[in-house]
Amino acid sequence: MEKYIFYEELGSGGSGTVYRVYDTHLKCERAVKKFYGEEKIWEKERNMMQELRHPLLPMIVDSIEIGDERYLVMEYIEGKNLEEYIREKGCVAEEQAVRWTMELVDFFIYLHERQNPIIYRDMKPANIIVDGDGKIHLVDFGTAWLPYQEGKTADGAGTYGYAAPEQIAGGLGGADERSDIYGLGATLYHMLTGNNPSKPPYLMQPIRFFNGRLSKGLEKVVKKAVEEEKEKRYQTMRQFGLALERYKKTDRTHHYVDKAAALFYYGSLFWLCVVFAGLSGGQGREKEILLTAAAIIMLCLAKSVFYTWKGRGRNGIRQERNILLTEKRGRGLLLPLLMIFFAMAASGSVYVSAAGESRGDRKAENMVLERMGNKELTVEEGAENKLWVEVRNERGQKLLIQYDAVYQMTESLKLELPLSNFEEGEVYQLRLECTNCQTDERSSRIFYLKGVEP
Repeated sequence: MEKYIFYEELGSGGSGTVYRVYDTHLKCERAVKKFYGEEKIWEKERNMMQELRHPLLPMIVDSIEIGDERYLVMEYIEGKNLEEYIREKGCVAEEQAVRWTMELVDFFIYLHERQNPIIYRDMKPANIIVDGDGKIHLVDFGTAWLPYQEGKTADGAGTYGYAAPEQIAGGLGGADERSDIYGLGATLYHMLTGNNPSKPPYLMQPIRFFNGRLSKGLEKVVKKAVEEEKEKRYQTMRQFGLALERYKKTDRTHHYVDKAAALFYYGSLFWLCVVFAGLSGGQGREKEILLTAAAIIMLCLAKSVFYTWKGRGRNGIRQERNILLTEKRGRGLLLPLLMIFFAMAASGSVYVSAAGESRGDRKAENMVLERMGNKELTVEEGAENKLWVEVRNERGQKLLIQYDAVYQMTESLKLELPLSNFEEGEVYQLRLECTNCQTDERSSRIFYLKGVEP
């Protein structure tokens, strides 16, 4: 190893540690993996990497054995692993994520359909290198499994969150190519949502839970790929790839159905509102007015029930969203606008029914309303001004902290104190408490905040 100068550790896994080195003979950089444990692990990965030929794999340059130390010298790929890439740049765009996934699908078809198949078993963003040209490369075959050599069942292996349930347990029928489908589906999920399934709260929500602009068809593809029961997943990598090629056709079908349903809903709602407004100007038509109002309410409830049913299974981490910042601006304002319309129509009906009253009665009524308004305003002014805190994660999303969720110290959370909480010259106290989940030891800090003139 005299000709290699070690100067940076690139990462480590269950089978060894990878270093960035300089080759003093060839005057270039290389990646060297130093293996732990038994010699057969080194021999298996060396033989496997020398035998495989694919554009996504780095080229093997040399293998070295010095006493109890064993090394594998590979082509060095300048870039970052996909996990770091997502952490720095955020979610991968849908088309780019699908394009990279299709490249990986092609690679896994190559592995699974060889005369002697290989099950990779460790598909995760940390094992994918994104180079400076935006191309991906797959590394680390330390947990790869060869059924034809090692038997029909394999020991538990992989990374929690990306490894299929049967792969972790080891005794649920063993790993097979459907286990790699699960890992690739979880990796695609991470790319699209930025949510790491190997970190708390260890959930994989539907991808549109995080971003409503993502494809509905793609959401179904990802959901099927990460089913806990392997019989419910795609049964071959070719099926998974075919679903990724065709998901946009499903989107077009959904688009036409949604457009037709929206046209029917808004057309019916508009017609009922016109009828309601016409009836509210007459007398002795209370029954018709009530029936029309009931029809409008039932139509709105039917829409709410439909979308609640459509979004079933999306319970989990709650994300607070501003009504004006939804994926389609203004959609969240529909119900409030309808309520305002109903209130205005009802007030118009009251005004018409009271048209025969004297001018003095109307003046007295207005005075009563004014006094009631002043009374309500006084109550609001006397209400207690409580200090409240907004919490945002590293992607800038508001979060509602759950009592049963664990937030690690490595996770970036940003506390925001709105200026509306403070009065000039007043002193406020903010207390933060942290609990060590292993020792139950608690620590806290108190901060004193003083209101200043904005």
